[in-house]
Amino acid sequence: MVKAYVLYGNGIGCHNEAVHAYQMAGAKAELLHFNELLAGRDISDSQILNISGGFMHGDVGGSAIAAANEIATTRFDAATLKELLLEYADTGNLIFGQCNGFQLEVKLGLLPGIDQIYEQQCTLTTNDCGIYRVDFVQHKVAREHYAFEGIEYVGLWCRHGEGKMVFWTPEGSILQDLGEQWLQTVLERHVLMYYVDPDGSPTEQFPYSPNGSVKAIAGLVDPSGNIIGNMAHPEVSVHASSHPAWYQMKDNLRRRGVKSKDLTEEHLTDIGLRVFKNIVSHFR
Repeated sequence: MVKAYVLYGNGIGCHNEAVHAYQMAGAKAELLHFNELLAGRDISDSQILNISGGFMHGDVGGSAIAAANEIATTRFDAATLKELLLEYADTGNLIFGQCNGFQLEVKLGLLPGIDQIYEQQCTLTTNDCGIYRVDFVQHKVAREHYAFEGIEYVGLWCRHGEGKMVFWTPEGSILQDLGEQWLQTVLERHVLMYYVDPDGSPTEQFPYSPNGSVKAIAGLVDPSGNIIGNMAHPEVSVHASSHPAWYQMKDNLRRRGVKSKDLTEEHLTDIGLRVFKNIVSHFR
């Protein structure tokens, strides 16, 4: 049976929703405390490591930076925990991060992994709107990946304060030329999803992009396809009742003669579930 470990603890959130999503998709899902991972817990009996949203370590010093430093500096014999996670992915397993989990992947250097160099090459910083933003946001899948098979556009909840992807800033330590070179490579090889406007075109414009991320980048994939992440929350979009238009959709069904007791799984589930079903199916 396909097995997923879902990290929790130390400020991680949405772990129960992620467990539920994997279980709905037909996988065995088990919560794994972040401290257990740091202590060297063997996860080789799984195919998926999920790192969901939240506020790891209270986002002190910046979102997920403390957790990234812990993983990078925790060592077992000759390998760091970061190196062990890369080995886990290298064997064909999936590391999937959402929101705070995506921030961790980026700041740990697991994403984007340009030229298979797993060092930090971009960051996620404060939203252009200047506040923590909660909104239902439309995305376009940018390239083929089994997790998003059969999905071109997807509406997902976003809720974050630091989701703007940047590759360089005037006050930062990365030179503009290098940052722009990395950005171009990411656009060519590593973009998983874009934020899009009502016409389906990638946009940095608020509110269609909740954060102003450069070139509308909403998610990334590494060269192997075994490490993916995005700022949105597919794990909270597995039930149709979480869709902002749910009551309108339900009323339309009622007007067509479909009673509540006759609602099928197709009526009651949302597109986020398809992401998890795709992942589980890949490992079967």
